[in-house]
Amino acid sequence: MELTLDIDAFQIKARTWGNNKTKTVLGIHGWLDNANSFEKIASIFSEDIYFVAIDLAGHGHSDHRSLQQSYYLWDYALDIIKVIETLQLSRVSIVAHSMGTGIASIVAGTMPELVEKMVFLDGLGAPFVIKEDDIVSHFSKSVKQLKMAKKTQLYGFLPSHEYQFASKSDAIHDRMKNSVGVISSDASTCLVDRSIIQVQEGYRWCHDPRITLPECFRMTERQAQSFISAISCKVLVILGKQGLFTEGVHNSRLDKFQNAELHWIDGGHHLHLEERYKEIAELINEFL
Repeated sequence: MELTLDIDAFQIKARTWGNNKTKTVLGIHGWLDNANSFEKIASIFSEDIYFVAIDLAGHGHSDHRSLQQSYYLWDYALDIIKVIETLQLSRVSIVAHSMGTGIASIVAGTMPELVEKMVFLDGLGAPFVIKEDDIVSHFSKSVKQLKMAKKTQLYGFLPSHEYQFASKSDAIHDRMKNSVGVISSDASTCLVDRSIIQVQEGYRWCHDPRITLPECFRMTERQAQSFISAISCKVLVILGKQGLFTEGVHNSRLDKFQNAELHWIDGGHHLHLEERYKEIAELINEFL
C-alpha cells in the first residue's frame, strides 16, 4: 500500500507491507534508489512486521526540498526522526541500505532511545567521506559543479517538460550502466518503476537532480566512525561478497560497532534485490 506522511508541510511518500497493528519496521533506501529497493524482501517478512519503506526527500515520489534547503545526511536523519514521530512510535527497528545506513547511524547514534534494532544491507555508515585537508577545495569544487550542471543542463537539470529517455527500457539500461556496482535488469526495473515520470515525448527521472552532485560538506572518516561507535542497539550487518566492502574496505568501521552480527552473502551492492533475497529476508526475520 501507499502511504503519505506530512512533515512540516513536506510530503514523504512510502510503501507499506503487512498489518499496521503489528510491530513497525522502517526501511531507508540508498542514494538514487527509492522504496522499491525493499520490494522483494519485504514481501516475505514475518507476519508480525509492518514494514514502512519511505522515499527519502528528493527521491521516488517524495517532495523535493526547496532551493534554500540541502540534502545532507543529517537533513535526512532529521526527516527520519520526524517520520518516527508522525507514525507515533516510541521505538522502531530500521532496515537500511547503502546511504541509508549512514542516515540510520546518525539517528541511532544520537537518539538511541528511538531505535530497537538495525539491519545494514551492504552499507557501513556514511557512504561518502572526505579528508580534512580537502574540505576547502571540495566546497569550492562542488559549488562550481552545481553552477555548471545548471548552465549545461546536465544530470537532469532540464525544463520540466523535456524528456531524458524515449522509453522506459532506455531508463532501465541507463540505470544498469550507471549504477553503483553491478545491477541486474530485474533489479533495475524494480527501482526505475518508482524513479521515472512520463512527459510529452518520453520519460525523465523524477528525483531532484541536485542529489546527483557532491554535497558541499561531507563527513570525515573519523566523524563517520564516531556515529557508528555511538550505536548501542544490536545491528545485523549483511554485506555482499561482490559488493562495496570487499578486500578489507572499511574494516576499521566494523571494529567500531558495539554489538554487531556480520554475514557475507553472494551478491553485489543491491544484493537484497538479487537472487539471494530470500536468504537475506530470512536472516532479517530471525534477527528482528
